[in-house]
Amino acid sequence: MVRRLLTGVLLLLAGALLTACEKKSAEVPAGTVKASPAFVHYFGEPPTPERGVGFARVGFYPLRADSSKVRAVPFFLFREEGQLELLLQRLISAEVTFPGKSPLVNPFPAGSRLQVRSLGDGLIELDLTLGAATADAAAQSAMVAALTETAVQFDEVNRVRLLLDGAAWPGMPAEGFAHDTQQIADPGAPTLLSLVGVWDKGAQDPEEILVNFDRPVTIQHFALRDATGKDVQGKFFQSVFNMAVVLHPERAAEFREGITLTAEWEVVDSLGRAGKGVDTFSLLRLEHP
Repeated sequence: MVRRLLTGVLLLLAGALLTACEKKSAEVPAGTVKASPAFVHYFGEPPTPERGVGFARVGFYPLRADSSKVRAVPFFLFREEGQLELLLQRLISAEVTFPGKSPLVNPFPAGSRLQVRSLGDGLIELDLTLGAATADAAAQSAMVAALTETAVQFDEVNRVRLLLDGAAWPGMPAEGFAHDTQQIADPGAPTLLSLVGVWDKGAQDPEEILVNFDRPVTIQHFALRDATGKDVQGKFFQSVFNMAVVLHPERAAEFREGITLTAEWEVVDSLGRAGKGVDTFSLLRLEHP
């Protein structure tokens, strides 16, 4: 069951780490990925699954240290129709949470809702509702950049008209918001985000341990150690789209939510950017319903 999850889920963040995917259809035969120019620009050519047709896109989130800048993150979809709305809905979802070690944040409050309307001639209208939540000027600016840059990667979108709770967005230009390279930060070197245990509902022992990276990577060196410094034993392999190292632990009973694990890693992404480190994490829990 977890293998099927990995074919349909982009593992980006802790708990329910960036999921922006749809389950692939059994009738889709080929093993190809169609990448947007934005994906190729920021992350290079995407990995190709053995079966199915996927679509590699990016979403943009603000930097934790500077909310005036946004950075691309990978999203993989398995549905060709309605990708713009699907991706924007995923973008604002409260399910997208970034661990404390991530340089990114999700500026959209839980319960945010979005209506997407095409106005023709390259213009779309996005009506964002925050509900009972409020957002200061910095957060609002971050939302504008995140929504606009995510939308304009699609060929049919040149400008974005934004509404906040039904009213014109404060300070919006008359022609709407447009792509602005000055507000986009480089993704930098690949990094390790989180360690997540995957439990079936009600089970005591996890089925898998997911070691999640912020983009597709090629593993050059990887080791996982427990709190005593002893190497964790089990079967290791990479997930679909190369976003995670997957471990089937030899002694699953030793793994519980919150235990400390240390990963030693060295990776390279499709554009040749190398990353390495020795990082200690508390094991997070992801439970299947």
